[in-house]
Amino acid sequence: MDKLGLDSQLHEEFIVENFTLMNLVKHLPEQEQLNALAKYKNEYSSLSEPEQFGVVMSSVKRLRPRLSHILFRLQFDEQVNNLRPDILAVNAACDEVRKSRAFGRLLELVLLLGNYMNAGSRNAQSYGFDLSSLCKLKDTKSADQKTTLLHFLAQVCEDDFPDVIKFIDDLEHVDRASRVSAENLEKSLRQMERQLLQLERDLETFSSPDDPNDMFHTKMAISFSHICLSSLIEQYGKLETMHSNMETLYQNLLEYFAVDPKKTSVDELFTDLSNFRSMFTFFKLYAIYLLKCTFPITVLLLLR
Repeated sequence: MDKLGLDSQLHEEFIVENFTLMNLVKHLPEQEQLNALAKYKNEYSSLSEPEQFGVVMSSVKRLRPRLSHILFRLQFDEQVNNLRPDILAVNAACDEVRKSRAFGRLLELVLLLGNYMNAGSRNAQSYGFDLSSLCKLKDTKSADQKTTLLHFLAQVCEDDFPDVIKFIDDLEHVDRASRVSAENLEKSLRQMERQLLQLERDLETFSSPDDPNDMFHTKMAISFSHICLSSLIEQYGKLETMHSNMETLYQNLLEYFAVDPKKTSVDELFTDLSNFRSMFTFFKLYAIYLLKCTFPITVLLLLR
């Protein structure tokens, strides 16, 4: 195996499997060890197959970054396909929560009920409440401990405000959005950006004019799917634009509901909404089988 043969093995149509390349990068000897193997180049035929492979590997300049770039290219489409649905889910959830008339009416009912029950207390006539308080409705129980405020709310909506129940269908994407970590999303995008910039710089420096056998630049530029580097940068740019729009939508949503962005992350907000949506769905079905009851107005609503 010679250097050109190695280039063909590593680069020709990127036939090296993802997991194989990952293991190769992970177990690649340090440069000092590769340099030591290079001394046995003239004894190539007498070496064992692993040693021969090491000698050939030692002849490739900056082998580790080259392999890392190939691995990045192999994983690029997968990374994009993993990140795009997360961004789209958060975008959709932001739109749904902001624009759902049924959800807005539900919040009005919760506030009205809370002000009625808190009449005479320091929380009377509140102008709003934290969205995270919605899940606390299940913790406010009747005097006999047999029903909760969430039971009562579901019963009221079922009997008198059926249109409000449509919020369950309106907030279709909050569950998917609740599984998105904005922090991890940001880290992944920044990592992709750094790798693309490094690849762009290395493509300009790896290939030497006096080394016609060094095909790294040519193969990486063409790529195994015949998509050049500029196309990868374009795909990343579109993903970054989507992410920027997501952040804008989310910040606008927080501002609309007066939520402190420093205290509430994307996954926390949508986890609260997803949990409330699930609980309300359950209690709505359960309320059908409950007898109507008058909820004691002496029970204080635990809304902040």
